[in-house]
Amino acid sequence: MLQSLVKLWCLVLVWWLVSTIPVRAEFCRQVDSHRVCILSIKRSAKNYWQYQAVVSTDGVEQPFANYDCRERLITEPDGNMAAFRTRPAGAFVCSLYRR
Repeated sequence: MLQSLVKLWCLVLVWWLVSTIPVRAEFCRQVDSHRVCILSIKRSAKNYWQYQAVVSTDGVEQPFANYDCRERLITEPDGNMAAFRTRPAGAFVCSLYRR
């Protein structure tokens, strides 16, 4: 009887551990009527005012980009540059930067 209870308890424990859903932490804000979420972010070690981040705007994941908080420019991996005023995520990413 004790062995079957231990086996049942182990089975329930294994099922509980396997069935838990992983949680993805996101840092989101409402910016100019857009929901902007930072999915991953890393600050440059050399230039503390630059961030490398992956963001999503209104649920659409944007490609990895470099955010220069001094120049207020976003540089994508293909070399295209955009000003913060054209992309709502720029000001939000740089709000983490303290002057």
